[in-house]
Amino acid sequence: MIEFVILLGVIGGWIIVASTLFLMLALGKMWGVVGVLLLVLAVQINHWLKAKYMRAIVDATPRAKEIAAHIFEMNELILLSSYLISIVLYVVIQKYVEIVIKFPHVVR
Repeated sequence: MIEFVILLGVIGGWIIVASTLFLMLALGKMWGVVGVLLLVLAVQINHWLKAKYMRAIVDATPRAKEIAAHIFEMNELILLSSYLISIVLYVVIQKYVEIVIKFPHVVR
C-alpha cells in the first residue's frame, strides 16, 4: 500500500509539472493558475488518502504510523516542488530557448 501511495505522489507531481508547463507555454503564463488548482486538488486527495490509510492501520506499531505519516508529507512536498519546478522551467524556456515553427511551402 505504501508503494502505491508513493507512486501516486510521483505521478501526481509529473501531471502537475507537465500540465502547468504545457498550459503556460501554449497559452500564456496566466494559465499557470490552472496548475495551482491542480496542486490544491492533489494536496486534498493526499490528505484524504492519509486519513483513510491512518484509520486502516490501527494495529500497527507507533513507528510504522510515524513512517506512514512521513511518507504522506513527502508526497505533499513532491507535489509542491513539482509546481515550483514547472514555473522555473517556464522562466528558463522563455529566457533561453526560442521556438520557431516553420511550415513548408509558405511564401514570405
